Amino acid sequence: MFATSDFAAFGQAQLEKSIRLSNIALSGVERLVALQLDVARDLFAENTATAKAFSEVKDVQGFLALQQQLSQPAIDKALAVAKGVYEATSTSQSEIGAFVEEQVVEFNKGLVSTLDKAVKQAPAGSEIIVSAVKTAVATAASAYDTVAKTAKKVTSDFAEAGVAAAETSANAAAGAAAKASRNKAAAGAV
Repeated sequence: MFATSDFAAFGQAQLEKSIRLSNIALSGVERLVALQLDVARDLFAENTATAKAFSEVKDVQGFLALQQQLSQPAIDKALAVAKGVYEATSTSQSEIGAFVEEQVVEFNKGLVSTLDKAVKQAPAGSEIIVSAVKTAVATAASAYDTVAKTAKKVTSDFAEAGVAAAETSANAAAGAAAKASRNKAAAGAV
């Protein structure tokens, strides 16, 4: 049976797992907060420069030219922020995924170990049942591993495709806005 030291070791292991999971979560939050602070700092500096530039504009053509000049960097900055958020969240997600996978492997090993101990105390002929349970555990672990790898791949591919589509769309919108600004400037000059 279980000794008091087994319960203490189990409790200590669970505490260490909780601390590790908390550290993973806090690291993810730290990455996102650092990104937010960097973005806020950059936005403040950019908005100050933009306000100064707009205050120096003398005519409509200068206004339209400045507006066109500022549109692409703003889109690029938004895409960079989106990529930063994606990288921070995917890093946290992969760390948590690795933690969960370790726990599943550990649980399966513990279950097999417990079954081995039970077989030693079980009546004769029960080895077949224990072997069947071990096979089921191995099959479930293999299926879990396959599903986890497939889900990671699909999620990664989907996210990368989404970022690429957003970048293409933003660049097309910026090009359309620049063309519209040029047309307005040309119409105003006539």
